[in-house]
Amino acid sequence: QLRPESRGRIAIRSPDPAAHPSIQPNYLSTAADRQTVIDGLKVTRRLVATRAMSGFVRREHLPGPDAQTDEELLQAARAISQTIYHPTSSCRMGRDPMAVVDSGFRVHGVGGLRVVDASAMPAITSGNTNAPTIMMAEKASDLILGRAPQG
Repeated sequence: QLRPESRGRIAIRSPDPAAHPSIQPNYLSTAADRQTVIDGLKVTRRLVATRAMSGFVRREHLPGPDAQTDEELLQAARAISQTIYHPTSSCRMGRDPMAVVDSGFRVHGVGGLRVVDASAMPAITSGNTNAPTIMMAEKASDLILGRAPQG
């Protein structure tokens, strides 16, 4: 799903910096996200059934032909869905109460600390997070070094 509404959470479980945090992705936790995956599976089936595609597909493997109702499709989606390992926005930029950093990447209320990675993105991008993260790092380095914007 390109831009899910569902929001997960990450929490520190221990003062030990080597301890793994608690991560709750909360995939498919909104009605809109659930409907999107159901609709996506239905559209995929219609595309595969076209004359142009039917010669390339012998049988439906996932979710399988037995999954027919919306509930069965959702259950299948929950079973086969996985992350693309590009989480963002856990320390998002903004002015609202949930924002962690300002437009200069400075952590609200903590002097001398900046967050400059995909976690500072206000929302997930529609593509890979690599290029936007590089752009953020370039901008942050200009801010830190006091370089004026060009143009």
